[in-house]
Amino acid sequence: MAVGNGGQAGVIGYSDMMAELNSGLGFAVAGGNAGHLASDNNAGVGPSLGAPGVYQPFLNDEDQLQAWLHNAISLLTPAAKALIKEFYGHEVEYSYYRGCSAGGAQGFSLAEYYPDLFDGIISGCPANWLTHLVFFSRFLAHKTQTNATYLPGPVLDFIQASVIQECDIIDGVADNLIENPLACSFNISSLACIAGTSADNATCLTPSQLSAAKAIYRGPVRSDSPGMSLFPGLSLGSEAGWLLPQVQAALSNAFSIPILQQIVYRNLSYDPATFNWASDVDFLEARAGPLLDAINTNLSSFRNSGGKMIVYAGWSDPNIAPMWSIQHVEAITQTTIGAGSTIAENDFLKLVMVPGGGHCGANIAKYPYVPAQYGVSSALVEWVEKGQEPVQGIKSWGPINGEDRTRRLCTWPQVARLKVNGDVDDWKSYTCG
Repeated sequence: MAVGNGGQAGVIGYSDMMAELNSGLGFAVAGGNAGHLASDNNAGVGPSLGAPGVYQPFLNDEDQLQAWLHNAISLLTPAAKALIKEFYGHEVEYSYYRGCSAGGAQGFSLAEYYPDLFDGIISGCPANWLTHLVFFSRFLAHKTQTNATYLPGPVLDFIQASVIQECDIIDGVADNLIENPLACSFNISSLACIAGTSADNATCLTPSQLSAAKAIYRGPVRSDSPGMSLFPGLSLGSEAGWLLPQVQAALSNAFSIPILQQIVYRNLSYDPATFNWASDVDFLEARAGPLLDAINTNLSSFRNSGGKMIVYAGWSDPNIAPMWSIQHVEAITQTTIGAGSTIAENDFLKLVMVPGGGHCGANIAKYPYVPAQYGVSSALVEWVEKGQEPVQGIKSWGPINGEDRTRRLCTWPQVARLKVNGDVDDWKSYTCG
């Protein structure tokens, strides 16, 4: 099992490596730093994070940029396999990869550029359209930080509570969780304040707050073509998590602004407020896309090599809109399997949408009781080595509040359904359908 890198990388994911080593699946495990050192690039900001106006050598070196998201794993894997053969005296039997966020992007790069390298790939909450995540995080930072549209914690809690109250029971289980937000028809306009209500009221939305919330659900669009989406918006039931990264502008400061300053405009003094949401979009894509993105929807070479892939995303992920994973897997299915094919018919790629799931695990803002560890590796091994597709889902366990609770995660578009008289907190009590 090769393990990828989250964030801006530069460090080895030892905790992920140890999780796979101790999984009981018989893995030898390898990891790397994606071709650069965080300590040489972050100016003390912290592991895997950048900062506006701070020069980062790897963002100014095309070889290191290509290594970050495209080929670092392909460089370390042959060496790891050779070491394994030397130590154990025989070849590796099966090769797997797992990564989340930027590591999820690395997974898509492997399937696209190195289709024969791995038998199975796990890509979690993938940041494989990183150029458009620049738009997404800048957009969210603006919508959540501007004084007129500021959405404080109590207001976000109020929105999420209202959404859950209306949509929780759609799946037949009253558990403060929305199994499938797309089945929820909640109208945010129903929370509008009556004229004259104080702007600091936490039980309704002012016109500007209502407009901001609608925009976050919609996602950023081109200013010269308002109907053209640049990236999907966030999902119903994720609202409390909007405070986590965006209000502090962590995503925008760590990724969007450094990418604009150092890769696109090559000027540390570039003011991101001057970015033109029409004419500058194409320039950003042209300059940064070949270095950062892995969005080819034709993965026929990986499929023809016998490769299998599982993509997962959290419905309450506030960092990367979960609808991106659905849209991208749908596009891959149409291109690779054939026009008119559905995700359910995809024979080499399965998508898992995690109810209440955050970015690469728990959404700590509002769902501490949601199981945040996913048995994706064991499911992939069963699929690759025994031909058993994860059609009846994947076990999830380990909520961060320490409770003994498990759930069944189904392959999209299936959702978990509770059996009659089943235990809500036992994954065996659910079926996928």
